[in-house]
Amino acid sequence: MTATTQRSNERTARQIPIQYALLDSDQFHTARTYDFSSGGLCYETHEPLRPGTDVCIVMENYDPDMPGPESFRSYVASIRWAHLLSKNGTERYAAGARIITCSHDLITAQNQLPHHLCDLCGAMMPLNKLEMTNAGAQLCANCMKHFSSIPSAEIRRCVERYLVGNVI
Repeated sequence: MTATTQRSNERTARQIPIQYALLDSDQFHTARTYDFSSGGLCYETHEPLRPGTDVCIVMENYDPDMPGPESFRSYVASIRWAHLLSKNGTERYAAGARIITCSHDLITAQNQLPHHLCDLCGAMMPLNKLEMTNAGAQLCANCMKHFSSIPSAEIRRCVERYLVGNVI
């Protein structure tokens, strides 16, 4: 009998320092990931988290130019499962979470500004942090930097038309 997996994205084992908080709280806890994929992650917690709980996860080593999970500052994720890892004095838990969205900004309960997704990378950003191209595409600063570096004006116009859905 072979085991089957329910994952739709391949996970990579990576221990990354993070901080996490319940989405309706600004009380962050230090933790680390065990593995990560584009659709979810497994990380260590100090408390049992119930499935369906939404959390904010912040990358301590944020670097927008780096590939992988550290390329975004924070993630909103929904807990799918949690189980006890050890009971020897300090209880530790592992939690599996599905990523709902990601951002180059810190996502907390205190963020009250309207948000929108960057049209290129999909990161959720406050509207006042997005920059608009001539054709109306809304880009985060990192994507705008890369977009602006495209040497050909004609290629930039084609990319803009694609981003705003005008590709006829």
